[in-house]
Amino acid sequence: MSTLRADHPALKGRTIFLKSVKQVTEVKRLLQPASSNTKLGAGKTAIMRGRWRGMKMYQLTLEERKTCPTTCQQWKNCYGNNMYMANRINHKDPNFLSSLATEVAGLSTRHPTGFVVRLHVLGDFFSKNYVQFWKRMLRRHTALHLFGYTHRLPEHSDGIGRKILELNALGAWIRFSDRGGDMSANFEGEGIPCPQQTGKTASCLTCGLCWQTTKPIRFEGH
Repeated sequence: MSTLRADHPALKGRTIFLKSVKQVTEVKRLLQPASSNTKLGAGKTAIMRGRWRGMKMYQLTLEERKTCPTTCQQWKNCYGNNMYMANRINHKDPNFLSSLATEVAGLSTRHPTGFVVRLHVLGDFFSKNYVQFWKRMLRRHTALHLFGYTHRLPEHSDGIGRKILELNALGAWIRFSDRGGDMSANFEGEGIPCPQQTGKTASCLTCGLCWQTTKPIRFEGH
């Protein structure tokens, strides 16, 4: 895991890899199959265990720090510091949400019995309006399921975390990072050790623990 020095310019709120930030028109699709991520899918595309077994998973990657709260405990040592090959979608692209909505609609038609979007392999919920966008998608497309992690906590004054609680009330599984307690995901903190990191399973798709239990999950450094 790479920790940035205190004077690194990326700590002002951006990725290290500026050329990896892509406009919507620069990528073939915003929602990539999970198979391209070694931790998430490791070559596989469908969930093999748990409540969403058999569903295909897709992933969305935004720009770390640019979309994240400065209160994130992993601001300096974000695992995005090591992900130089990842394409980060520019969330300020005027076509971002409309293109995302089109892709979700297409996947709903393709997978009428259900599919999962792993939100924010890098990045985070950047506004309340963005959370509202995903609420609309969940209500509009019953096949859509959401999974991910966030450092936007419910007690933060920006109100984004409280909106995320509303997403979870609709069936999403968004864990609160480094918060502790139920529905948390903690870096070297409390919780069940991540089975993928401890070698008990090959990937998230062969595990399913994070969307199967509300108990806290513990992660080690990437």
